[in-house]
Amino acid sequence: MEVQVGVAKVGKYATGISGDSVEVVERPRGGVSIVIVDGQGHGRAAKRTSHMIATKAASLIEDGARDGAVMRVINDHLYAFRDGQVSATATMLTADLDHRCLLISRNSNSPVIIGCPDGAHSLDSPVDPIGVRRLIKPAITHLELVEETVLIGVTDGVTHAGRYGGGPAFSFEWVYDRLNSGRPVQELADEILGYAISLDGGKPRDDMVVAVLTVTERPNALGIRRMSVSYPF
Repeated sequence: MEVQVGVAKVGKYATGISGDSVEVVERPRGGVSIVIVDGQGHGRAAKRTSHMIATKAASLIEDGARDGAVMRVINDHLYAFRDGQVSATATMLTADLDHRCLLISRNSNSPVIIGCPDGAHSLDSPVDPIGVRRLIKPAITHLELVEETVLIGVTDGVTHAGRYGGGPAFSFEWVYDRLNSGRPVQELADEILGYAISLDGGKPRDDMVVAVLTVTERPNALGIRRMSVSYPF
C-alpha cells in the first residue's frame, strides 16, 4: 500500500498572504501527518499565529508525541503566548504505520470528509478552537488503515464558499461524488479548491486550504518516497 498526500491553498482575495498554514510531517516510526491551522483573522497577523502553531505541532510529531498530546500542547502554547486573546482552529490527519491506523484530530469548526469503499460521510461534531482557554480537548477519531480510504481536511474558507454571494453554496455531496473517481490525489485537492473559488466568483472571500490523504493499492517494492511542491510568488 501507499499513502499519498495532496495540498492546495489560496489566500483571501487582495490580501496578499494567507492566514492558513499547512505542514506535512513524516512520523518517526512510520507514516505521515498533515497539520492544518487557520489563524484568527487575515493577513500577516493570522499567518504569524498559524505558522507558529503548525511548526510547533510538526516539531512535536517529529519528537514522537502522540496526536492527542500534540493537540493539547499547541492549545496550551497559543494560550500562553497570546494570553487567551487569540484563537485558531487546528485539524490533523495522520496515517500511522506503526499502529496501522488512520487518526483524525479536530479542534475546528470545519468538518473532515471521509471516503471509503462503503460510502462517504463527514466528521462535524462541535469542538472548541484552540487558544481561548486551558484544558481544551480535541475530537479524535480512529479508523482502520485500509485501501481506498480518503481523508479530506479543509479550513472554513472552503466550506463557507458561496454562502454570502447569493448563489449556490459549498456542497458536501459534490465532494462525495468525486471520492471514488480514482483521480490523482493532487488533482482532487486542486479540483475541490477550484470548486470553492468558483463559488466565491473567482475571488476567495477567506483563506482556503484543502488537504487530501489517501491510502492506495499502488505497489512500491523499493519504498521510494516522493514530494512535490509548487510555491508561486
